[in-house]
Amino acid sequence: MNPIGSITNFPQGFANGISIRGMPLLQTQPGAIYYLNNSPNLLPQQRAGSDSNRGTFLDPFATLNYAVNTACTPGRGDIVIVGAGHQETISSATIAALNASGVAVIGLGAGNTRPTFTYTTATTANIPVAGANMSIQNLLFIGDFLSVASALTGVSSSFTGVIASNVLTASVVTGTIYVGATITGTGVNPNTVITAQLTGTTGGAGTYSVTGTTTASSVSMATNPTDFAIDNCEFRDTSSILGFLSIYTSSSTTNGWDRFSLTRSVWNSLSTVSPTVAITVNVGADGVYIADNVMNSPITAVTQGPILMAAGANNLTNFTLLRNRLQRPNTSSSIPCAISCSGTAWSGLAADNYIGAVPSGTGVWINTGTKLSFINNYSQITGAADKSALINPSAV
Repeated sequence: MNPIGSITNFPQGFANGISIRGMPLLQTQPGAIYYLNNSPNLLPQQRAGSDSNRGTFLDPFATLNYAVNTACTPGRGDIVIVGAGHQETISSATIAALNASGVAVIGLGAGNTRPTFTYTTATTANIPVAGANMSIQNLLFIGDFLSVASALTGVSSSFTGVIASNVLTASVVTGTIYVGATITGTGVNPNTVITAQLTGTTGGAGTYSVTGTTTASSVSMATNPTDFAIDNCEFRDTSSILGFLSIYTSSSTTNGWDRFSLTRSVWNSLSTVSPTVAITVNVGADGVYIADNVMNSPITAVTQGPILMAAGANNLTNFTLLRNRLQRPNTSSSIPCAISCSGTAWSGLAADNYIGAVPSGTGVWINTGTKLSFINNYSQITGAADKSALINPSAV
């Protein structure tokens, strides 16, 4: 028996740390841990959530925006743990944002007790994502307004920058420069993060303090939400007309959403009136990873399109699509029910996916000509009722 307070280890230790229901309990991480919880169900000695609190378990913050963008230090690897029963309303694109690079947001609870973000008031209500290397886990998002365009939206900026003595001078700015975002560009050290704006137009031309020791002459620079991860989250519509049109919309800068991942998440779309697709692609990307998701849709309109991804003419390289369960009874003979694209320079692997297209679909789940490698993907081919799926694209 080990004495109270002593360090215990499973035989041979915990090489990868310990996670219980997705929350890391013993894990080496460089940053601070903050607590966010506005639930009225309080433990003894626990204070109600407030952004004036210290952000501890007994003294939690009240809003995601404050916890991530004010309390956390960008680039440090901070974790925000969100308590079961936490609730927020997203009524515009300014209520909450994910700007602090390197922060992980981890929800506690199960089912309806998970931290819940309900979208109301406007089709443009969304949570912008500007920081790189961010992740969200075990959160519940509810669409409760007509055709909410996107639950989460990637945000990029580009500008001409000069860095000297930890000060960035930005000019010719396209988009918005957010405090907490990571800067990329020729000569810029990896993981250089904006920590504050010092002068100029908010989010525009001016001077900013940055981390690290980068010295860079006048070059093209950018901030992009690369390496954004959505894991074990659920997206819910509230009726056939109230809900999400998209889960994630990429930024509009090429490679600005590289290494995006969507894993172990669920979206049971209810819309029967508007085209819906989980991922809206605006530009090409590298290293996108989509695995172990479940998505269903009731719509049968010929023009509906895919439930998972609308990529247009963009190409995704080193793309991975594994073990997803997708269903949309699209009646079109040419529009895919899972992924639509006209790009012909994709690379990567799609394997072990199951795609349903009944009752009258023809089994088209992705456009031909992508150059992806396909292994063991099952889709209903004939569209006839009560028929089992076949490997599709078929063997050659």
